[in-house]
Amino acid sequence: MTSKARSVAVIGGGPAGLRAAEVAASAGARVSLYEWKPSVGRKFLVAGKSGLNMTNAAEPDFFLEQYSGKHFPRTLWESYLAAFDATAMRAWAEELGVSSFVASGGKVFPESKKAAPLLRRWVLRIKALGVETFMQHRWQAFRLTEQGIELEFLHKDETVRYCHDAVVLALGGASWPQTGSDGQWTQILESHQVKVEP
Repeated sequence: MTSKARSVAVIGGGPAGLRAAEVAASAGARVSLYEWKPSVGRKFLVAGKSGLNMTNAAEPDFFLEQYSGKHFPRTLWESYLAAFDATAMRAWAEELGVSSFVASGGKVFPESKKAAPLLRRWVLRIKALGVETFMQHRWQAFRLTEQGIELEFLHKDETVRYCHDAVVLALGGASWPQTGSDGQWTQILESHQVKVEP
């Protein structure tokens, strides 16, 4: 990595944020991951409590038929799956040392069925890639400056600011407020006239 590597902020420590950090760091960026809870992957652990359904081994055509609709047209799904499909997901987990199996209905689970072992290995990987993590940083605001994008966070009752070349928002919806997913971040975007679609 050179000193000219772009500085990328990833806001949100769920699966989308972890993956964004992993991909950006693998491409040579200097990555900072911000999460407002004391640890990453909290909703991921809740979702995997009764068994982590990683993906589905269904044939692509069947999957596309089931999940395509007005807000997610088939062509959009096809573009996503072309880049990273169920086979790629299983191979990625295998690289982390987590084997998987196909259960009834095509659901794919880790051999242990649990989310925690996968999360632990994933966090180790992003740290090995040089990703710097900032826990208990709740995103409050942003502004564009000559130096880049200035992000403002609340950290233990103190306002702190960091500047980056690019920002990835991986903040999730409002489904599990106790894990950090409360949807409050939409207000920050709306204050900048950025329309947010529920």
